[in-house]
Amino acid sequence: MGLKLYHEEGLRGFVFEKRIWRYGAFPLQRVGAAEEDSTMRKRNYTKAERSRKTVSRKRMLFAAGILLALYLLTSYLLGEMGLVKYYRMKAQYNTLTEEIATLRQDNARLMRDVRALKTDPDLIERIARDELGLARQGEIVYYYDKPEVRNSEPRSPGHQ
Repeated sequence: MGLKLYHEEGLRGFVFEKRIWRYGAFPLQRVGAAEEDSTMRKRNYTKAERSRKTVSRKRMLFAAGILLALYLLTSYLLGEMGLVKYYRMKAQYNTLTEEIATLRQDNARLMRDVRALKTDPDLIERIARDELGLARQGEIVYYYDKPEVRNSEPRSPGHQ
């Protein structure tokens, strides 16, 4: 199986695997073999058909890949646990965290007030004077604004 130069009827060519090739209009053409032309056409037709099928398969796979990518992107953004829901949940978490912090501050203030009401007699007296309008026996109370009367019955001076 070698490459040999030869001359046949004034044509230049070479022998490769016992086939004769020559220079012509195309870069290389085989000499003789009319029956091989028909098999060659069949072979080329099936190759072309196969190549068309592979091209269409590649196009279908490419389109399916794009559709899959679009579906995954959409589900990532808008799905049940998507990016949009994540940001909504994060905003809700921040709001609830702030609300918890204010409730804890209110709770601590109320606990201080309860402790003070249980232990501080001056605070109890001040609340009784300001909010309930009570006075000690023998004191005279002057109101500059309209007094707030919580009960409809009048109070006696000796009543505390």
